[in-house]
Amino acid sequence: MSATQTGWMSIGHGDIEAYKTKLLQWDHHQETLEKNYETYGLPSNLEELDDEQIGILQELVEHSAGGSSTMAMGKVTNIKPLSPIFEQKLLIDLYTEDCPITCESFIALLKGGRKSKVVAGKELVYRNSIFHRLVRDFIIQGGDITRGDGTGGESIYGLKFNDEKNGLKKKFEYGTLGMASGSSKNSNSSQFFICLIPPLSPPNCNSNSKSGSGSGAGSAQKDQDAKKAKEREKQLNKLNGKYVVFGRVKEESIGLLERLNSLDTTDGEGIKDRCWIEDCGVI
Repeated sequence: MSATQTGWMSIGHGDIEAYKTKLLQWDHHQETLEKNYETYGLPSNLEELDDEQIGILQELVEHSAGGSSTMAMGKVTNIKPLSPIFEQKLLIDLYTEDCPITCESFIALLKGGRKSKVVAGKELVYRNSIFHRLVRDFIIQGGDITRGDGTGGESIYGLKFNDEKNGLKKKFEYGTLGMASGSSKNSNSSQFFICLIPPLSPPNCNSNSKSGSGSGAGSAQKDQDAKKAKEREKQLNKLNGKYVVFGRVKEESIGLLERLNSLDTTDGEGIKDRCWIEDCGVI
């Protein structure tokens, strides 16, 4: 294997079933419009309808369905339903040379096709699994392909496999991937997390003013920067040497990582609305 290999994930957040229903309704409304637009002097595209024309089409839809179709339950709109699937994919450089055992299992779960050694007939794959935990500016965690709540998981080697020393030596930073192995060593499964600890901001050039007020402001800024650096180091120490680092999110996917970091959470560490891996694979 090469020194790195690129994996990818298509991620969604929201209510996929509600979206599918709205999309079916949209298609039905568009079909009804195409059958009637010439007769009623309407545009042929839903997105071109004004409020009055929307009302006309609403009556046509309800009349054609007889008030009993699921399609007629939706309100006609000129705004196409927004997919809960993020347009941007999460691209990941995997350290296949330094962590071949970990990466082999991760890649296999991206591809799918292998069967569980524990649950009869269960496919081992990340597709449709959820991100069950988010601690903003710390980690987002997923990969529990057996239970979906952070208490399960299974690798291609079985329920657990050992830590790779090279991965334990690597340092965490924003965007690195680690195996979520719980509190005990050598207990990796399929669960993984992405480090969300922000990098340190560059020094503020304006804080070096020689004026009295500037000097005070500069000193306060330095104190604040030092405090942030200390807190960041404390957070990193919770991860470094304890979890296997086996990859890193590519630079072009950092924007998506920032969106994931900003998702609303529950009172605990859960994510409001379902956040899941819609599809995945390797390049």
